[in-house]
Amino acid sequence: MITAGPHFFTTSILPVRESLLLKGGTRTRLPLRVRVGYFHHRRLGHTLIDAGYGVRAVRTDGKPDLLLSAYRKLIKPSTLSDDPLGDGLLRLGLRKSDIETVIITHFHADHISGLADLPVSRILCPKRAWGALKANSRLRNALEGVFASLLPEDFEDRLGFLEDAQVVQAPAELGNGRDIADDGSVLAVDLPGHLEGHTGICFPKLEKPFLYATDVQWLKRAVMENRCPGFPASMIYHHRGEAMRSVEKVRGFARGGGDVVLCHDPEPHAFDLDAGIEP
Repeated sequence: MITAGPHFFTTSILPVRESLLLKGGTRTRLPLRVRVGYFHHRRLGHTLIDAGYGVRAVRTDGKPDLLLSAYRKLIKPSTLSDDPLGDGLLRLGLRKSDIETVIITHFHADHISGLADLPVSRILCPKRAWGALKANSRLRNALEGVFASLLPEDFEDRLGFLEDAQVVQAPAELGNGRDIADDGSVLAVDLPGHLEGHTGICFPKLEKPFLYATDVQWLKRAVMENRCPGFPASMIYHHRGEAMRSVEKVRGFARGGGDVVLCHDPEPHAFDLDAGIEP
């Protein structure tokens, strides 16, 4: 069973207009977080959910990648420090070398670029997500915010797939999940639409069932008030229809008594280690 966590810390804060994230929103800029999750389990060890923005996404490190350089100019990513993972783990009394497993929910740059700072961790990811990255051209991947150049050179040597775990029943609103801890305490749940293979992580045995719904939307308000953004924000969806069905699943889970956190929502949560962090 889980012996610590889940907890979250922030690697980056990106100001974005509310109107781009919430239907009917204002022009006020909201400080979107880029969260990284943590928990400890006897089988998986010290485990991260995603790796956030690392400095590798922010500035050139080694051989230039022209498509990644264009992404930097468009998105203007930043990190809260020169060692965002190290600083976040310090809040837990851990070092980067202590991390034994990293679960990648999808391959957007703000979820994988910190992997370069975790050279010994085992990596688990959705097989569909990895298959799409491998099958797509570099240009197609870049247009979807995916850059293989951000991955460690030995990525495949350390890679396993979430789909290899046993299928079990997740909380009713979420359908099936994959029992990645072998005891029903940590489930990988399909939440398609945002990107191929996009996955949430559910902790159904906590006192209040908890779902890290990753990037199903940017704001929880958009999910709960059914105010998901339209054009141009909707252009980022891999498949809008699937994305809206995933939103409905998450809304149903929350209305049924479940607790939900999204990667980018600026509202602090009880599991945030840095709830009062300033942009």
